[in-house]
Amino acid sequence: MDYGPPMDDGPGIDAQDRAGSVRTPGGAADGAAADRSTAAEPAADGATPDSPAWTELAARLSTESAWRRRVIEEITDAIVRDLPAFGRDSELAAAVRDSVDDNARLFIAMVERGVDPASAEPPAMAGAFIRLVVHRGIPVDALTQTYRTAHGAFWRTWVSELRSAIADPQELATALEQGSGYMFTFIDTLTAKAQRLYAEERARWIRSADAVRAQTIRELLDGLPVDAAAAGRRLRHALDREHLAVVAWSTDGGVGAPSLEPALRDALAPLGAGQPLTTVLGTGLLAGWVGSRNGFAPEDLRALRLDPGAVRDLGAIVAVGTPSRGVDGFRQAHHEAMHARRVAQLRLAPPGSVVHYDAVAVAALASADQEQARRFVEEQLGPLLGGDRESVRLAETLEAYLEEHASPRRAAARLGVHENTVAARIRTTETRLGRPLAGRTTELLVALRVLPLVRG
Repeated sequence: MDYGPPMDDGPGIDAQDRAGSVRTPGGAADGAAADRSTAAEPAADGATPDSPAWTELAARLSTESAWRRRVIEEITDAIVRDLPAFGRDSELAAAVRDSVDDNARLFIAMVERGVDPASAEPPAMAGAFIRLVVHRGIPVDALTQTYRTAHGAFWRTWVSELRSAIADPQELATALEQGSGYMFTFIDTLTAKAQRLYAEERARWIRSADAVRAQTIRELLDGLPVDAAAAGRRLRHALDREHLAVVAWSTDGGVGAPSLEPALRDALAPLGAGQPLTTVLGTGLLAGWVGSRNGFAPEDLRALRLDPGAVRDLGAIVAVGTPSRGVDGFRQAHHEAMHARRVAQLRLAPPGSVVHYDAVAVAALASADQEQARRFVEEQLGPLLGGDRESVRLAETLEAYLEEHASPRRAAARLGVHENTVAARIRTTETRLGRPLAGRTTELLVALRVLPLVRG
């Protein structure tokens, strides 16, 4: 795994000594702790830059969501470039992005309010990221590198904004000099506290049964050689049977994975397969498995539902893989559930959704490469890619028409419109596309399945 050179990552880390190594200009960590920053002590004399351009810039950027999204992506991309293993793990990559967002919000809020950077505390999503790093067995050196990289990336962006906002050369020089000291203190403080949180969480984690379960599940999902019988005993979940894998998450970013466990258990209860094996994959994401020696009936799987209370209170959604047998089936069913989750997220599935992989398999396979999928849809459907009412209606009619073997009558019955209406829409569609539909049924149907995932 590309986490950089090994370092001592034991609980005895001297956080202050480590913090001193982060003296490289560049990208601040990010943060969403506006309420924490308001509780911090006012800045000591000279701790916060006195240039009004600083606070004015912070006030402006705090309301510019497009700017923040762009910066967050730039910082996240920089971290993944420096630590490629973070990018290969989708949950780690998402946790990095959430942490960057939270830390950026924190920095802007502290500058805007004139808060001493030495009082910074890792915000909620940064803490969740640190815990995930520990649970993945990633060394503390990699965690430190994320702050170092973020510092560099954010500083470059912040300097660019200052240069655009300040015309006077002397004022700009003062702002840059003061700002460098403020940001160094902010990053050094957060890095030291992040290392301390890492050490504390690692000490707790290595003593817990959760660590054994999580490590065993990770080895199974990574396809490492395992003793199936021994792994089953550690998990208290026999592996020599058919597995149904599910993942649950929330549309509410503030809901943690453990809060979803009762909803997941309730959803699986009708299958009569006993208590599910569960593990936290990341912030707000819970994976689960149930096993059956006799297999699962398709009609039982289609009957899976989320409790209305979980939908109302948690914004819960579940994705379900195809049941599969044995150690390979344990892994395959989970990967399918994760692909179903990706499709659900791209489609903006509402709370309460239960998304089955076999119902979205074509869309999942065709959209694995998002950029390639978008190009394919543009080539096949071009003018229908828009989200306006007419384009949506024509795409829906075309899909029904092709799935009903080019029968206007059956498509009309399916859509609840007159047969002549379907025929007119198909003629309009052919005119828009600039070529006939004949001979392109497969390509068009695949593009139509992927269309909701790439439509802006």
